[in-house]
Amino acid sequence: MHSPDFQNQPELCPWCFDGGLQPKAQKIAFSTMSFGFVILSHRAEDWDLLARLLPRLRELGDVEIVLHHDTYQSPADLSLVKRYGVRLLPPVRQTRWSHISKVFAIIRGLECLFRLPKPPRWYATLSPTCYPIKPASVIANRLNQLTADFYVDMRRVDFQSSGIELDKHVEDAVARRTIGVIPFISRRGQFYWRPLRVRRPRAVIPFGENFRLYHGSDWFVLGQRAVAYLLNLNVWEHPVVQFYLTAYPQNRSQAPSPVETVIQSLLGNASQLRGQYRNWHYIDWRGTTDWHPRLLTEQHWPELLESDALWARKLDVERSARLRQLLDTHILGKE
Repeated sequence: MHSPDFQNQPELCPWCFDGGLQPKAQKIAFSTMSFGFVILSHRAEDWDLLARLLPRLRELGDVEIVLHHDTYQSPADLSLVKRYGVRLLPPVRQTRWSHISKVFAIIRGLECLFRLPKPPRWYATLSPTCYPIKPASVIANRLNQLTADFYVDMRRVDFQSSGIELDKHVEDAVARRTIGVIPFISRRGQFYWRPLRVRRPRAVIPFGENFRLYHGSDWFVLGQRAVAYLLNLNVWEHPVVQFYLTAYPQNRSQAPSPVETVIQSLLGNASQLRGQYRNWHYIDWRGTTDWHPRLLTEQHWPELLESDALWARKLDVERSARLRQLLDTHILGKE
């Protein structure tokens, strides 16, 4: 088995910088009211977004925040980390878009929170471009009323013709590998590099009748039972992770995106867990063609007011400034 060099996990996450607060080893006492957030970032401009997001998360009260910032791509703002008591993880390696390295970063963040003396009751993944669209009291009450083990916006892909374009993409990316590209002219006369793909040997594909493929969003909410299940699996050695480590080049993006299949498939195949296929995030995918959701602006304001989601993405510092002002004034500033 191929194992990453960062698979050995310390018991209490001592590699987590927490602004001087060192957790003491003691028996874990599960909390019913605390919340944990795992945030992944890599850009220098992410710190301007985090400066707006972090104080909003702190309004929830009993909160633990873990940040995996890829310092291979830009430096960390330690002053902001200390100001909001964020636990800063050293990067697992340079993270890439649509790459297994991001799954490792998420798992490390979940473990850092779960190994605390008082682990959170609920764990949510966020990006710097996320922002709350409900007051802290509403978010806290909603989370404390949840009863499922996980909330992930995902669907099962059965390698049968569902007629859904995304399913076809996921199925084809799993079943075939790219061996090269050739120059090609489209029907519209546009030049592009067309990939040459061959079918993978069935033996290397981890998905089948005994382990179904699930695909969905990497922005989710997990309960303690779901996090404990993931950590007890030894994810680093799981066949679906080994598939991405051995069947794909490690120096470029991988499809289907590991952050949209690995954790989703692990949870979807866990018969002992109860899940709901939603994630409490408002994300606008309408009309997108580049695998990135639409940027949210004040034009989305009416829809955010009607949404029962707790957070929205994706917001920009400048282009979403008016929308953030509306949220701060009319929703978040009323408490």
